[in-house]
Formats: sequence, C-alpha cells, structure tokens
Amino acid sequence: MRELALAQARAHAGRYVASILAVVIAVGYIVATLTLNSTVDAGINNSLAAQYQGTDAVASGPGATAADLARVPGVAATTDDVSAYIRVDSAIDGKSYGDAISIADDSTLRWQQVSDGELPTGLGEALVSKDADIPVGSEIIVTAPGASDGASTSVRVVGLVDLSGTAQRMRGTTVFATPAQLFQWAGDAAEHEVRIAGDGSLSQQELATRVRASLPADSTVVTGAAATKNAAGQYLGQAELLSTILLSFGAIAVVVAALVIANTFAVLLAARTQELALLRCVGATASQVRRSIRTEAAAVGIIASVLGAGVGIALAWVVGRVATAADAPIPLSTLDVDSVSIGAGVAVGIVMTMVAASAPGRAATRLSPLAALQPMETKPESARMSFGRKVLGLGALAAGVAATVMGVFGQQVLVATVGGLLSFLGIALLSITVVPALISRAGIVLARLAGPVGELAAGNAGRNPRRTSATATALLIGVALTSTLVVGIATVKSTAPAAMDEQFPVDVMVSSTGNEGLPPELGPRIEGTAGVAGVSGLERAGLVLDGRGELDAFGVSGSAAQSVLRTPITLPAPGQLVLSPAGLRDYDLSPGDTVTVRGDRDAVTLTVAEGLDGQPALLDHTDMSSAASPVIDAFWIRLSDGNSDEQSLTATDQVTEVARELAPGSDVQGMIAMRSAIDSVLDTMLMVVAGLLSVAVLIALIGVGNTMALSVLERSRESGLLRALGLTRKGVRAMLIWEAVLVTGVASVMGVVFGLIFGAAGTASVFGYDDVALSAIPWLQLFAIAAIGGVCGVIAALLPARRAGAASPVAALSS
Repeated sequence: MRELALAQARAHAGRYVASILAVVIAVGYIVATLTLNSTVDAGINNSLAAQYQGTDAVASGPGATAADLARVPGVAATTDDVSAYIRVDSAIDGKSYGDAISIADDSTLRWQQVSDGELPTGLGEALVSKDADIPVGSEIIVTAPGASDGASTSVRVVGLVDLSGTAQRMRGTTVFATPAQLFQWAGDAAEHEVRIAGDGSLSQQELATRVRASLPADSTVVTGAAATKNAAGQYLGQAELLSTILLSFGAIAVVVAALVIANTFAVLLAARTQELALLRCVGATASQVRRSIRTEAAAVGIIASVLGAGVGIALAWVVGRVATAADAPIPLSTLDVDSVSIGAGVAVGIVMTMVAASAPGRAATRLSPLAALQPMETKPESARMSFGRKVLGLGALAAGVAATVMGVFGQQVLVATVGGLLSFLGIALLSITVVPALISRAGIVLARLAGPVGELAAGNAGRNPRRTSATATALLIGVALTSTLVVGIATVKSTAPAAMDEQFPVDVMVSSTGNEGLPPELGPRIEGTAGVAGVSGLERAGLVLDGRGELDAFGVSGSAAQSVLRTPITLPAPGQLVLSPAGLRDYDLSPGDTVTVRGDRDAVTLTVAEGLDGQPALLDHTDMSSAASPVIDAFWIRLSDGNSDEQSLTATDQVTEVARELAPGSDVQGMIAMRSAIDSVLDTMLMVVAGLLSVAVLIALIGVGNTMALSVLERSRESGLLRALGLTRKGVRAMLIWEAVLVTGVASVMGVVFGLIFGAAGTASVFGYDDVALSAIPWLQLFAIAAIGGVCGVIAALLPARRAGAASPVAALSS
C-alpha cells in the first residue's frame, strides 16, 4: 500500500499544488520569523560579548574602583567602566541625545574599534559613533542633563567608532571618552562599574568570589558571562515581544493553511471515491486505505515543509539584507540559521498536513465498497452531526457575545478578547449552515444581474456546502482579523487623545519620584523656557482629617492651575477641601460639611466640595501652608497654543533638559510626545499587521483557486453537457468566475462585518463604549477590503475557468 500511495501522490501531483503552496507559505513564515529572531539574538549577544571580551568579572557599588581592585590577587587588569546619558550639540548634526561611554586604557579590556582617527588621550578629546556623521576634527558640546552642575563641555572629535550591526548602535548618538572625562561630564549621575580581567589562574566564578570578598557587603560582583547575559536582556525584551506577536500571526497562517489542506484532501478523495472503493473490493481493508491516505499526506507535508523551510531562510536573508541596506539599527547583518527553528517549522508543517488530511481520510472509508462504486451525488451532513454542530456553534456564539458585552460594559479587555475568540469559534462551527444560506440569497441577486449564467453559478456554489463553507471560512478569518485591527487602530487613534486628556489634563507634567519633592526654582526656569505658556505647582503633604483618618492632600493655586489645565477639574477656593466622589464615600462626608485638617503646623477648618471622579484631594495652597510644611510634588505645564507638534516636542525636550539639570530624579511626561508616539506605534502596527495578515489571505485565496480547479475536474461532464446545450466557452468561464465571486464576496463581507463589530468592541473594552467615536470608523478602508476580497476571488478563478472553457463538449462528455 505504501508503493500504491506514493504512486497515487505522483499521479495526482497537480491537484496537490494548492496544499503544497499553503504549507510552503505557512512554514516559510514561521521559519523566517524564528530565524530573524535568532539572528537578532545572535547579533545582540555577539556585539555585547565583544563589549565584555576579556572581562572575567564586573564589580559595582561602594568601594568598587579600578585602582583598588587591581591589587586583588588573580587580577591582571581593571578599568573604570563609566556611562551617562548626554546631549550632543554639533554645528553639523545639530542637537541629539545618546550615551557617553568610557574607553579602557588597557587594550585587553578595550572593545571599541577605531575606524578613523585615533584614541583620546585625555580631557577635551572624544570619539563618536560613525553613524552620527560628525567628521574627525569637529568640535562638539556635551551636556549631561542629569549631572548636579549641568555644565556643558566642548571637546574635539579625534576618531570614529563603527557600531554598524551592533546592539550599541541602538543607543542613539554615542560618544566615547576617557573615564576621567566621563566623570567630569556626569559626576554622581554617571553609572559606574569596574571591569576586571583575570590572570588565568582562576575561573570567572572564583575570581568574582575573591573580588566580592574585598568589597563592602552592599557591592555587587558578577562574572563576565553573567554581565553579558544581563546586558543582552535589556535589549532582547522588545525583540522577544515582537517575536511573540509575529508568531501569533504565524499561528493564524497555520490555521488558514490547515483549512485549505483539509478542503483539498476532502475534494480530492471525494473525486477518487470509486477508485478507493475498488481497492476495498479487491481486498484492501479500510485501515489500509486510511494508511495509504496518511502516506500521501505525509509525502505532501514533508516535501512542502522542506520547501517552506528553504523559503523561510531565503526570506529571512532578504529581510536582513534590506534592513542592513536601509541602515536599520537592529543587528541583522549576519544571518543565524538555527536548526531548532528549521525543525520546528518543518514539524509544524508535517503535523498540520497530517491532521488536516485525517478527517477526509476517515470520511472516504466510511461507505461500503459496493455503495461507493455506485455513482453518487454529494450528500448532506447527517442530521445528528448537523444538530451537534449547530448546538456547539450557537453555544459558543452566545457565550462569545455575552463575554464581549461584559468586556465592553465592564471595560475588561481580556474578557472581551475571550468573547471575540469564542464568537469566532461559533461562527466557524455555524459556517456550514450560514455561508451557503447567504450565498443562496446573494445568488438570487446575481441571477437577476447575470441571467442564467449567474443562476448556474449560484447553484454550483451551494451544491457542496461543506467545501464552500471551508473555503469561505479560510478567507473570512483573514479578512475579519484584518478588519478588526484596522477598525481597532482607527478608533483607538481617535479615542486615545481624549482619554489621555482625562488622565493628564496638562500638556507636560514634571513630577517628583522621591519624598524630598522638587526644588522651587524649577518652576521659574521652566516658565522661562521657549514655547511654555504657563506653570503651576502642585504641593503635597500628609494631613489628618479629624476623627476620620489620614489624608494625602495636594495644594494648588486655583488661578494658576486654571490657566494651565486643558481639561477642567474642580479646583478649590480658599477655605475649601475638594474630594472625589470616592473620597467622600471613604470619609463619610457630603458636600457642604465642615471638617478640620491638621498638619505639622496647625489645624485648619475647611468646607467640603465634591470634585470629579479620579481627581486627588485638593485644597488651596494658602490653606495647605497654614496646616503643614508641604513639598512641591509636581509642576503642571501648559505649552503655547500656537505651537506646532514639532515645536511642542522641542519645548517638551527643553523642559526635560531643565528638569534633569535641577531635579535629576524627576519624571517628565509630555502629552504631545506621548500622543505622537502612540500615533507612530499604531501606524507602524497597522502596516505590519496588513503585511502579516496578507499571508493568511493569500493562503485562503490559494484555497479558492484550488476549490475552483477541483470543481472543474469534478464537473467536467456537466460542463460538456452545458456546452452541448449551447453554452459558449465564454459562458462556462463566466459561470466559474461568478461562482468564485459569490464565495469570496460573501466571505469578505462577513469578515468585514465581524471585523467592524469586534474592532469597535475591542476599543470600547479599553476606553468605554461612550467614548468610541463611530465617525472614526474607516468605512472607505473596509469597503476596499471587501472589494479586494472579491477581486482576488476573480483572479484565483481565472486559470480554472480558462481550463474549463478550453475543453470541447465531446471530450468532456467522454471523460
């Protein structure tokens, strides 16, 4: 039976083309994703390993200095490794931000390779990264915003360091100088550790243990290998997240490919029912026939998966070359082909093919040999199976809708996501009933538009509900996911700014991250910054509400705060304490009540007023100063109304620089920058998603073409009879094209409708259904998605339609 199965696979090789393409695309996508991920991992690890080349231990903390640790037995060389965040001003490149990194005096611990110029020998000299486009001999001004004095220093560029293809290039503009120069720039704000090279007498772990014994208890010492791993983890977090997202889309491609493969084998085996029955009559058992089918599926899966792995590696190589040519900062210059990635992709392809072919294989051997030898039409699904499918589908759909509604009204995005998945499952189970019914309704309209040819196309599309629904479901999934993300991203872009305004009612906020608060002189410095229209301070103190417990309160100047707020909140007048509705409930108070608050200075009697949901407890700053000794917790900043987005971003950067100078530990949040970043992320995500989901749509369209091609083979006599009765070749082609348009059109419209619902529901589950702007729904893009689905259906059917129209009536009737 094995030889027979392989012979059958060779004989019907043409019919397996669609399945092979589906597996090749799915496996290629997975292998390319895994290969690119391992390439990024290898690039980052290799570049960081080069940075720690020759390093056996790394020490940090109090008492860790290169001079002291050089005297530890077993140590051959040490260097102070200093780094700091800096701003670089250049007459050529303008203003930019990045890192300053020290260069080791000892060549054993120096990892930088000078591509042009020479090493710095002292203060006033530095190297810059080659990609900064600052030539040797230029003068640059370096400022460490986090330093206590914030002084700027002019240095001369004496050389360039080529960081292309390394993780260090992802830091921005990088300046290299001696440790003494770094300490002069950044002082206490610099990050400092000591890299240590051993003399070879001890292992890395033994050397680290000995060095740790010579340092205070609160110092830290790790091996060079551990330091490399820790540094790589800082870079690989985002890469791993991206890999997870990419593989999730790979899973979608696998599901769609499985539907196409199952459909292919179902139709292929149905066309060979009599052939399989004849094998049963001459002595082959049902298990032998099923085993031969599995052998065919395994052969298809192995060949397609191996081809897919090759395609994936080639695709990863192309992406790496394009990224390198485009000067992308991610290290992709050297392709890292991992055997585990290839094995995983090939295994997924083979298993997917075997699983997808198992159900058609079982169905092909259920009939008795004598019954299968008789001519038979496509039979409907059994009543028992149909009832069970409907019950499961309706149950999943009802549960999905309920969970989605709960997620929307409760603003629980995880619940809404589960609801969406259950709804998709219910739709897939009900598709064998819903899709043919919709095609039948659409066929009535088509018959009026295209006449008898359209009526024939509608009848053919609904003749095999299982095949039609499987083909339509594959396309529906891809279109629905694309539409969901298009709608979700568009509505989020429209809704997010208003939600951010509610959470952050000011343009920029500088807040303290410690108990000491912000320096008072920071406010006037910020107010004098170009592009800033107003500044208001927010004071903080711990108070006691007599008989009701402690109160974390904030003091504001009502007039100053009103002038900087973009979104109005309830501000206190002198003698008032404003509490949110939740605060009123917590302290059992009502608007108009009189309360006494006490601080470290005195007691003050205030009248309670009700504020908005979520706002903190506020009182006038004069009342706050009478009751306690507050610290400045934050500065609320309003930018000039006439600023463009670019000017607002520049003003935010300047505020950040001032804050880092006067309050190094402060946190700066700029709403304009956050909105711009969110828009950029969403736009990038939309492009990535469109490209990735097009893989699933492409596989689905291969399934459409495969279904039409197999329909031509199955209905060759029918086509011949139609030709004999007067239907022209053009009419036969038109009939098949209209049939494909019906299937893809209905699937595309259903996918767009579901995508519209789920996309809007997803946004509502995050921001609340009241805040979703229906006007932001991209109707034109949704119409284009539906139209593209129909057009692609026509393209997929062109070749099968041409083949059907080319056959002569006599040849078709005699086949």
